[in-house]
Amino acid sequence: MNAREENPMRRMQPSWKRMLRPLAMTMLGSISLSASASLLIIGDDLPVEPMPLDVESQRYLAFNEATFAFYADRQFDAMTQLLANQKRGLFNHDTEYAELMLGELYVNFGLAEQAEEIFNRLLKKDILAQLRAETWLHKAALNYRRGQLDEAADVLASKRTDGMSAEKNARRHLMLANIRISQEEFGEALASLHAIPAGTREGAYATYNMGVAMIRANHTDDGVRMLSGVLNLPPGDEENNALKDRAALAIGLTQLKRGKIEEARAALIRVRADGPFSNEALLALGLSNFERKEYRRALPLWLELVRRNPSHQSVQEALLLAPRAYEELGAMPQALAGYRFATETLRDELRQVELAIRNVDELNWLERLKSHDKASTMNRDPMATSGSYSADAGPEMPYLYRLFASHDFAEQFRQYMELDRLHSLLLDWQQSVPAMEQAWNNQLASLQATLPDARAQLIALKKQQQEAGALAADIQVNMPQGLDMKRPQDLADFEQLVRWEIISEFDRQTRHQPPSSSERERVRRVKGVLLYNIASNAPQNRQQQQSDINSAMEEIDIVDMRTAAVEQLIRDASLHIRSDLGNRLNSRRQDIDRMITDTEKLMAQLGQLLKNDALQVLAENRIQLGEQLAEAHLAMARVQDTSFSERLQEKDL
Repeated sequence: MNAREENPMRRMQPSWKRMLRPLAMTMLGSISLSASASLLIIGDDLPVEPMPLDVESQRYLAFNEATFAFYADRQFDAMTQLLANQKRGLFNHDTEYAELMLGELYVNFGLAEQAEEIFNRLLKKDILAQLRAETWLHKAALNYRRGQLDEAADVLASKRTDGMSAEKNARRHLMLANIRISQEEFGEALASLHAIPAGTREGAYATYNMGVAMIRANHTDDGVRMLSGVLNLPPGDEENNALKDRAALAIGLTQLKRGKIEEARAALIRVRADGPFSNEALLALGLSNFERKEYRRALPLWLELVRRNPSHQSVQEALLLAPRAYEELGAMPQALAGYRFATETLRDELRQVELAIRNVDELNWLERLKSHDKASTMNRDPMATSGSYSADAGPEMPYLYRLFASHDFAEQFRQYMELDRLHSLLLDWQQSVPAMEQAWNNQLASLQATLPDARAQLIALKKQQQEAGALAADIQVNMPQGLDMKRPQDLADFEQLVRWEIISEFDRQTRHQPPSSSERERVRRVKGVLLYNIASNAPQNRQQQQSDINSAMEEIDIVDMRTAAVEQLIRDASLHIRSDLGNRLNSRRQDIDRMITDTEKLMAQLGQLLKNDALQVLAENRIQLGEQLAEAHLAMARVQDTSFSERLQEKDL
């Protein structure tokens, strides 16, 4: 029976129903090739494709990422993101907010010309009033940093910077007050100072600077009153408390020079014992007692001071003042012991200075100034603010604190650290380029090996798609609209079609028999029953056939789109192979090598300048320690001579 069923199936007559079979096989093959590109639909309410962002949404998303990096102290990362998005076309000269941030970053990195170009371009445009005011503020800050104080003051004092936020307005008046103070225009400086909100950090700094400047200009009473305003601020964080200590010390030293001992002592005792200015305060407070001949009250302060780090200048002075107080009290043995302790300590410090000079003269001295906390430098922006350095970096550090407090030296050191981090970044890029070249070569070899087969398969698939499309279109066109039983197999379902082919084959085989034969009669009856079944199910079958052909056409369209996508991928891969990426990688490697060489030259030049300044400071400290050591020896000799003379007088008596 199986053999009899195979033979008629092989000789089936062509019909649109049988034409669906190769179409279905082609569709199955096409769908299997593109299965990896299919989407998983969880619910009917979810989109079947990713929703693309418009240009404005992409722009704001990129700017928010740069803003986060800017305020997270990853300013180099922020600048890189802004410049990269400029290349992508997201940012241009019309995106003023991005331009303003880029200009501020240029100012922070010392790129004055690039920053000024951006600010001038923004000011020529019709932009928002607040944005224009902030642009003027940044331009004034650039002039202030470049030492162009008159130009900066002209902008800050005008209405061009009106309309900013309270924080930026305080920054504006603080900058203007500092300029007026440096120009000794105290009236205008006070006007700017009063414009800063009371109780703010900017106001405290401006008041302190104003007070110190007025004292230096011989307006001592006014300056002391200004400093008293800082001193009487409520307790705050460590920075505010340090500023209050500094104001108290300035008042105390000023009043001490004027001979107002009580006022000096009242201010000096307000300096915190554990604050950064406690050494100076202890020394000055002891001097205030010494000037009043209250030697017993001065002595404990200086004895406390001599137990501290002897590299501090106040401690070194206390080493000589404490035994001097013993002398005034008539305690010559204690005075002699104090001078001996001073000579030993100063001699040790002189050796430390000599060692520090040798350390500074070494090649790796600047390397020790970097932060050694590797945990805090992991995943850190290579151009972030410099890490803190401690005195443990070397014996020279305690003597260089004044040098690091200098604006010029601190700026040079900041530039050196930025160059160093840039050098580290370039070294990382230098190491990554060979890996990128190797990845490019591997990708190139892989694409060259797979593209010929991919092109051949794509051509074959497109041919099958065209044949399937033509076949489906032919079926759709030739499908009768009405129900006609002249060709019952066209109205049968698959199972009925198989039975019809079998019955038709039996009918052909029994045609040579007489019409009255029982076998031919059975075939006729079975055929009649099958025709009845086909006719009964004809409307449903025709409706299902129309639905199937419509679904087939939709599947063909989908596969056509996927085939076009694969064709585009192959085209892109072909263009990728013919690109000059390898040459560009080689060119970038040469650029990186050249930038590394230039950076190393700049670091060597700047490092030598830093070393020269450090050696000069250490040499001055060496001279000062030598003079103090000589003074201690002379004091020892004086005390010994005095003691010897007193013993001779006692013996004569």
